[in-house]
Amino acid sequence: MSDEPTRRRFVAAAGTGVIGATPGCLERLADGDGGSDGADTNTGPNDGEDHATGKDEPATETGPDDVPGVDGGAVVFVYDDGPIEDYEVAYPVHREFDAPATAGIVTEWIGRKDFQGTDWMDVDQIGELEAAGWEVASHTTAHTALGAFELVEDAGPDDTRIYPERRHHGFHHGYEIEITDGDDSVRRTVVGSDRDDVGGYLEFDEPLGTSFRAGDARERYPADVMREFLGESKRELEGRGFEIETLLAPYDIVDEWAVEIAREYYAGIANVRPGSMVNDPETFDPFETRRDYFIEFTTPDDVESALDRIAHEEALGVVGAHTFKEEVTGDRIRQTLEWIDERDLEVVTFRDAIEATVGGSG
Repeated sequence: MSDEPTRRRFVAAAGTGVIGATPGCLERLADGDGGSDGADTNTGPNDGEDHATGKDEPATETGPDDVPGVDGGAVVFVYDDGPIEDYEVAYPVHREFDAPATAGIVTEWIGRKDFQGTDWMDVDQIGELEAAGWEVASHTTAHTALGAFELVEDAGPDDTRIYPERRHHGFHHGYEIEITDGDDSVRRTVVGSDRDDVGGYLEFDEPLGTSFRAGDARERYPADVMREFLGESKRELEGRGFEIETLLAPYDIVDEWAVEIAREYYAGIANVRPGSMVNDPETFDPFETRRDYFIEFTTPDDVESALDRIAHEEALGVVGAHTFKEEVTGDRIRQTLEWIDERDLEVVTFRDAIEATVGGSG
């Protein structure tokens, strides 16, 4: 395969500007003892939940021995949450390589100090990244999980408590949740969340008023609440002067329900299918994007093998990291960028990768 068509495809994308969007942390968390019933409803990446990799495709497939040096392919870095370490740790290293990245920003966390044990970038720092060629992406208003969760216990009309397979929607109190089995639906406001002898639960402000069977019913944010998380985040970030075209789903949790609503506002979601970083640019669907972590939950050997495959197949790699984590250091980021440089891969933003592979939609 000639390297020239792929090289042109990705290089031409760099700095192309706005994508015409349609109108309008896996930080997979195993259900544990995290979350809070306190007044602060904006719990986030340090919820105390345990992480699991949940890989859906082996990342260890190795290309031919002569892969290093093969031209073609590109890599997108998508950093989660907007901590100050994006600016202080990742940004200087990316600048050494003249390599952009995409930063997923939670609008309610901008400029907060020592929240969840972390300082978060302010508007000026985010703006400096964007001016240097980085992309700013929405990570919702409050870092809310966008998927639906199946009930694992029956619920009766007098119950104020349900037991979903994961209790991520209990990390944010005060929002309405829809419980539905396809026939009956009710909306209740989350006022608490914890674990008891049965399991993790959500607590509501009033009884359900009807029955729901485990396995048949699920809980999710209603469409109007989802539009608040997705649309308001985009509007607020744009109101601060940023160009917003893409979304990063909190906790790597997103489903078809969320995707359809996200299409109203965004040109793509960076982490719909976590567990592999390899995307075929010829068939790439930005609402089916594969992303994997390149420091957390993986090994250097696995990352090198995946980069070999990206170079060999002239593929699009999408990688992520939480820079506030101890293991995500400047040296580890630099090492990965050196590996990318050795394989003659381009580094582009998620927005430009979409423009290069599928083009604008408007």
